[in-house]
Amino acid sequence: MIKRIKEKLKLYHARRKERLAAENISAYDDAVISWITPEYIRHEKGTVWKIAMPIIVIVSAAISYYYGNWTFALAIVIFALIYFLIHLEHPKHMEVKISELGIKVGTRVFPYGRIKSFWIIYEPPYVETFNFYVKGSLVEMTIYLNNEDPSKIRDFLINKIPELEGKTESLTDVLLRLFKI
Repeated sequence: MIKRIKEKLKLYHARRKERLAAENISAYDDAVISWITPEYIRHEKGTVWKIAMPIIVIVSAAISYYYGNWTFALAIVIFALIYFLIHLEHPKHMEVKISELGIKVGTRVFPYGRIKSFWIIYEPPYVETFNFYVKGSLVEMTIYLNNEDPSKIRDFLINKIPELEGKTESLTDVLLRLFKI
């Protein structure tokens, strides 16, 4: 069943690529700065992680079930399965283009008028991200710099979008990085 789903996804992505290739190139493709980056950082998990996490999931589900919270136990197991299935594949690489009109991430376009603010967190080798808020969205966009020069990006964007100075990595991101999730 998983193979059929993967085959359908591959077919869908192949057709989508053909459709996008047939479309006209926009002014967002005329980039001043561009780089290739993964969708997300895939942390390599060691043997301890691969042994400890299933034990934690099983014990958490068992305790939840023991105390009568069978729905929470089910939610824990489903979350673990979904996490496992999602992380079977490697992250896709996408092109980030910063142009005079806005920012293009993969196929998504963000005009400067829709971007509230940006900030760069650069603490190599741990964190190298370019982040921005989009108006009407509660979620921040995080783009990995992938060895791109952050000062070049900042110098170009500082005249177009307000910068949030002193912004640091969120607690959630720190925990995700520490636990290699």
